[in-house]
Amino acid sequence: MENIVYFAPAKINFSLSIGKKGAFNLHPIRSLMRKINVTDKITFNLTDGRYKIKSTAGANLKNKISESDLQSISNEDNIVIKAAKTFFDSLNIKNQGIDIFIEKNIPLNAGLGGGSSDGAGLLLKLNEIYNNAIDEDGLRKIALKIGSDAPFFLTEDDAVVSGFGENLEKINRGTLQKYYIVLVIPDFGISTKEAYADYDDFMLTNNINYCNIQCLDFKELEFKNDFENVIFKRHPVIKDIKESMLLNGADVSLLSGSGSAVFGAFATERSAKDYIDKIKSFNFCEKVRMNYLAETL
Repeated sequence: MENIVYFAPAKINFSLSIGKKGAFNLHPIRSLMRKINVTDKITFNLTDGRYKIKSTAGANLKNKISESDLQSISNEDNIVIKAAKTFFDSLNIKNQGIDIFIEKNIPLNAGLGGGSSDGAGLLLKLNEIYNNAIDEDGLRKIALKIGSDAPFFLTEDDAVVSGFGENLEKINRGTLQKYYIVLVIPDFGISTKEAYADYDDFMLTNNINYCNIQCLDFKELEFKNDFENVIFKRHPVIKDIKESMLLNGADVSLLSGSGSAVFGAFATERSAKDYIDKIKSFNFCEKVRMNYLAETL
């Protein structure tokens, strides 16, 4: 079989509300997620039971990601390997494996969903190879086993995602405004697990009620991210980046997911590029590892 190639897009959160911890110590969420044209390139072929994975930096991350970071995702704990094993198990397929190569363009620990997107894309491709043996609902259940963001990446649409990732209200292409997205990545990553622990501490210390998670139409959602309550305190530079975007033409600026990426949504390409041209003049510029221009899909 010839090499199979697919491109896995990143996501950004135009809203993110967090509910009280529930089953399996997981938090329900409600989030408006949109895909952007920053993609990992995945190449793979099927093997006779062996699993092999290798990663390299793509154009976006060239000289901006360490060899140790690449090695940390080049092992059998990678979500794409987990996705393949879960898929084969669900069909009771024996003696099957994959040899996979990831050209990484989506930054790690940035709240952009790269791992979940990589895994979901693999599920879609494997299902194609096996003549769509698993229906949409079954594939979503498999995706949930590999990550709460993974079901979102099974569809091409943007969506309001709620619960533990299992509920998707798809939004048809063209419904939401197209934006030019400036991504600014600080010189540090943020662990999602630690971000949730900090958020729980913040809610307990301040005696604040968690969000009552419910399915809402996307028009009712606010442009806010609950994680900002705690991330800004731990990493003030993220607040500085957000405020600079809002002061320089962004319609929306938020931390994406648990961060560390901050995005600004600009109505025009020119206004987005103008902001990028100014980054070196801001006080926080030395704390910025990378920035680049993307678009909503």
